[in-house]
Amino acid sequence: MRSNPIVRILIGILGLLFLAWFFWQIKQVVIYFAVSTVLALMGRPLMRLLKRVKIGERELPSWSRAAAVLASYFILLILFFKFLIPVLASQVEIILNLDIEQLLVEFHEPISRLESWFQSLNISTVSREDLQEQFINYFDFSDVTSFLDGLVSGLGSMLIGFMSILFITFFLLKDKSIVNNIVDALTPDKYLKRIHHILSDTKDLLTRYFVGVAIQVSIITTVVTLGLTIFGIPNALLIGFMAGLINIIPYLGPIIGATFGIILSVLSHVHLQLDGDLGILILKIAAVFSVAQLTDNFVLQPLIFSKSVKAHPLEIFVVIMSAGMLAGVVGMILAVPTYTFLRIVAKEFFQGYKVVQGLTKDL
Repeated sequence: MRSNPIVRILIGILGLLFLAWFFWQIKQVVIYFAVSTVLALMGRPLMRLLKRVKIGERELPSWSRAAAVLASYFILLILFFKFLIPVLASQVEIILNLDIEQLLVEFHEPISRLESWFQSLNISTVSREDLQEQFINYFDFSDVTSFLDGLVSGLGSMLIGFMSILFITFFLLKDKSIVNNIVDALTPDKYLKRIHHILSDTKDLLTRYFVGVAIQVSIITTVVTLGLTIFGIPNALLIGFMAGLINIIPYLGPIIGATFGIILSVLSHVHLQLDGDLGILILKIAAVFSVAQLTDNFVLQPLIFSKSVKAHPLEIFVVIMSAGMLAGVVGMILAVPTYTFLRIVAKEFFQGYKVVQGLTKDL
């Protein structure tokens, strides 16, 4: 009898290891379900709004409200293809037809200044011949055919993923109790009330968070697009959208977005043989991204992170940095939702600890 607790613990550990192995084997399905969950959470406000619509004395059925939410996603997707794909095709054409020699000529003076600066600091630099060779290799598009072949071969799996996400999202929206029913079947009766509280609080907080992130992406896209358009930068919409999307990565996103924007703008500038100094062009782009970054840091992030998940900005910063060290960029993206869920669980099961009370006092 004394060995029973040890046996139960060992069985529990083996069970967890088996579940981890099983989920790893079906990781593609897990990813589909995770994406669908995010889309369902973002669609909850619209589902609530449509619930107020009545035909006579009857509410709209849940299936029709779920279909309406999916239709709104389809409209956004159609608008994306309508406005962004032509711009993307134009940018790809610019890159494929890029004159490498002209690009090197444009960069001759900035490289010379950089070399002089390094020499004044007694820092050894890479020879210009090696730099040019690396530059040409980096922008070598002779292997475009194999890239397109790989892209076409991946369309089948993309279509399967799209249909899977569509199917899962529909039922998560339509049957809001489906997750509760699964949890009820797996949870001992004495913990049911607490688990229901966890699910309810998690849905509310993460809904606000993901809706906030969507607003953040939209605002950053708008700010960058307008700023680049004012300065006459080609394909401003594409650069703005990519900047807004990459901005989802906390702290590193704006740097990556600015670098991406500068590279595309310089390539367009050289290919189209536009007038103006290259250094001034880069400063203009950097100024636009600086305004977007300040807007994000001092307006959007405090509202989204602090207000939506009810955590202090410094607390969020530490969590994101820690997650980045443990799991890289993916960890930084998932840090806030995961931390929010863990705080809710801790509030329900470990409220007696002072540390937990301090971290969950605003929940």
